[in-house]
Amino acid sequence: MTAVTARRGRGRPVAALLGLVLALSLALTACTGGGPTASGPAAEPGPSPQDTVTAAARALADAGSARATVGLDGPTGPLRANGPARFEPFAADLTVDLGTRGAHVRVLGDDAWVRFGGSPGWQALSTGLLPVGAVTGALHATAGLRDVVAQPGTEDVEGLPAVRYTGTVDLAAARAAAPDPAAATRVDELSGLVSPTPWFTAWLGAPDAAQPDRGRLVQLRLEPAGPASGEQSANAAVPGAVTLGFTEPGLPVEVTAP
Repeated sequence: MTAVTARRGRGRPVAALLGLVLALSLALTACTGGGPTASGPAAEPGPSPQDTVTAAARALADAGSARATVGLDGPTGPLRANGPARFEPFAADLTVDLGTRGAHVRVLGDDAWVRFGGSPGWQALSTGLLPVGAVTGALHATAGLRDVVAQPGTEDVEGLPAVRYTGTVDLAAARAAAPDPAAATRVDELSGLVSPTPWFTAWLGAPDAAQPDRGRLVQLRLEPAGPASGEQSANAAVPGAVTLGFTEPGLPVEVTAP
């Protein structure tokens, strides 16, 4: 009896230790959500394509400036311009290609000047003859985006891999959401230039682009609504279409009257 009792006495601390380990294991499992039946938190959904494009346009607008390219396919032929531009108040120093004729244009608020070819003299120019409202108006147009879809794959845009987003724009809704009367006026100018409900295509830097360009608004196009089928070409010129490209967001822009 004494030997059996001793053996039983020695077994009690071992059993107690095993019970303590088991209790601690169960407690830790409950605290950490472990175990085969535990499930982690649901993954947060990513931003919608519409929110992605809107955020990229807002980031560019907040940068305040960029080196811009402007393409307008008008009834009298194509117009191409490029140069540094400040968004608000608008100012730009642009080299303009008017088909076979070149020009240098400066815009400073409501004033503009043009110098044709190699002429040393500048002439006053009405800003109503320039699509300057298209630049800042297009950045505010994203408030009216509808049915935005991200297209699969990437495309090369000026040497940069980019994702293409397509949809339509309700420019009346964009105007109502404009942050101030000046922005509303720019949206009105854009509406008169293309249409009140144009097609919208935006290219944003792809996820594998270099960090400064990742997710950045690289290029956007607004064009008059086409056939009822809703088909549109990614690259074909459409009369009335406005294409804008942006690089170097936030660059200093100093424009002086000539």
